[in-house]
Amino acid sequence: MALKHTILAFLSRQPMSGYDVAKEFAEGFGSCFWKASQQQVYAELTKLEQQSNVTYEAIPQPGRLDKKIYSITDLGHQELLDWLTKPCEPSAIREDLGVMGLAGHLVSSQVVTREIERRRQLHLKMVQQVKKLDEHFAKHLSSLDLKDLYMHLVIRRGIRYQEEWVAWCDEALAAIGQAVER
Repeated sequence: MALKHTILAFLSRQPMSGYDVAKEFAEGFGSCFWKASQQQVYAELTKLEQQSNVTYEAIPQPGRLDKKIYSITDLGHQELLDWLTKPCEPSAIREDLGVMGLAGHLVSSQVVTREIERRRQLHLKMVQQVKKLDEHFAKHLSSLDLKDLYMHLVIRRGIRYQEEWVAWCDEALAAIGQAVER
């Protein structure tokens, strides 16, 4: 998956400013599934506009630069459809904590457990953040249209992902604790 497909997917739901797209990556749906900086988002929006995949309406703002509200074009919609109809493969796990596990024996167990505890707290926080994204959808589950049902299901995947991280951290901390006691 490319950054462009994620941006096109956001814009397929509703027109958005570049700021709003970047905010989705930082705080919303994208925070669980795809990381992108504000700079990357704006650079990609520029490329998408040059490729005629998006267009924008400039909204004048007194004393500031015009606000650009981006919309997906027919060409962008087709690009997204072409991508959607191709099979997707599971992503490889690229995780620093996994690599730390390979070399964790070189440092005290306190170093490793401190990092696992820190990560556990981060994932607990993410569980709450992602559950907040799903509040509306979960409350109206029986009346969701397909667009929102898909969003709910993907958000549920994000919740499970974060909860699984917390469970793994608990398991790892218990196992290390038992090993240290021996």
